Amino acid sequence: MKIRFGTSGWRAIISDEFTFKNVRIVSQAIADYVKKTNGKRLIVARDTRFLTERYARLVAEVLTANGIKVFMPENPTPTPVVSFTIRHHRLDGGINITASHNPPEYCGIKFNPADGSPAPPEVTQQIESIIASIEEDRIPTMPLVEANRKDLLEIFDPKPDYLNALAKIIDFESIKRAKLKVIVDLMYGTAMGYLDELCSKLVADLEVFHNHRDPYFGGDRPEPDEERLALLANRVKSKGWDVVLAVDGDADRFGIVDDEGRYVKANEVIALLAHHLYKNKNMKGPVARTVATSHAVDEVAKAFGEKVVETPVGFKFLASVLLNDKAVIAGEESGGLSIANHVPEKDGILACLLILEMISYEAKPLSQIRKEFRKLYGNFFNSRVDFELSSDEEKKELFQKFQNLEQYLKDLRVVSSDTPDGLRFFFDKPGSWLLVRVSGTEPVIRVYFEARDETVYQKLNMLVRQISR
Repeated sequence: MKIRFGTSGWRAIISDEFTFKNVRIVSQAIADYVKKTNGKRLIVARDTRFLTERYARLVAEVLTANGIKVFMPENPTPTPVVSFTIRHHRLDGGINITASHNPPEYCGIKFNPADGSPAPPEVTQQIESIIASIEEDRIPTMPLVEANRKDLLEIFDPKPDYLNALAKIIDFESIKRAKLKVIVDLMYGTAMGYLDELCSKLVADLEVFHNHRDPYFGGDRPEPDEERLALLANRVKSKGWDVVLAVDGDADRFGIVDDEGRYVKANEVIALLAHHLYKNKNMKGPVARTVATSHAVDEVAKAFGEKVVETPVGFKFLASVLLNDKAVIAGEESGGLSIANHVPEKDGILACLLILEMISYEAKPLSQIRKEFRKLYGNFFNSRVDFELSSDEEKKELFQKFQNLEQYLKDLRVVSSDTPDGLRFFFDKPGSWLLVRVSGTEPVIRVYFEARDETVYQKLNMLVRQISR
């Protein structure tokens, strides 16, 4: 079995590939990589999944046996907090035991190097090559009692410093004055004690859902998408709430429902917040998005005289733009974003607070803000369709069909194509494009498409269904 890191770490099914043996091997490989870069201090955190305490303990036992000091939070910890802690305490990296939004049978390991960003390909490739050379029976471990005695283990609470940092970039006083009525869905995940605690101090009325640990996530995957927020969307309409804020299992992704009970796609959230940051907070600099993300944010940047940086899929690529180009906002359609002067990692907690800040600055319902945005910038109709496939042969066949997409076209014409990350086509109708790519973490082909005209959008939608038959 070959352990591979996808777009966001290594993920596998518990007791199948995600075993104590493989966790030991991956831990030793990361230890070897960190030592090679003269690293000596790492944070080791975990989410709320099954056995994560045991896995985190095992990771710490391997790292400390390698002479690396481990800083371990006592409670489950959001991925953005791991990133923040690395940077704030100038650590040499961090490991989070998490499978993010994946179904409950999955677990995983995310590694962030010293800059706090998700590990880029050049780092994960080195770790993978080290994994291939490790002999499992030679991996050392150290009892944590001994590690503590040798000052190689420190239990600490990263929350206060992280919350203080948020208070410096979010206008908490403005949110308080708006007296908002807010629903928060924590999805049984690591945002417990973070997003709910913050909102309890900032809003006039608060209702919190799924605020206890459940390794089965209520029998579903902890992903704040339209389907999983449908019940709360109905509640908003019937009870007069201002907004629903939700985050996934490790709190790096967000989900938003407006005051009319309508789900707001991440593509739209990114563009709305870009407009808010430019207009209301006078921020300067480019925006960054992945190739799979709506071009709505491009129009916002253009309106404020700023440029757009496009990257491959994966926040590790956006992170470098945040760090090097000081992007005002960097986002991806799957529900991840961060902003300048914060962490180079997806932060769902931040995204939710920015929504509250935007509503408070605009002094209008979110539904009204959305309508005004469309009047200003026009419409952007977009979708993502996932095709779950059972074999590599099926994946290859479907991808080949999309490569020959032009033979299925009737009322559209391809004007250009490229391969920025997957295969992308641009059509003769303004603002219309389609991207097909193979997922980095699941046996799935994803197809993304967008149009400025609803009729063109429907044609693209029908095209995708036709090709996949």
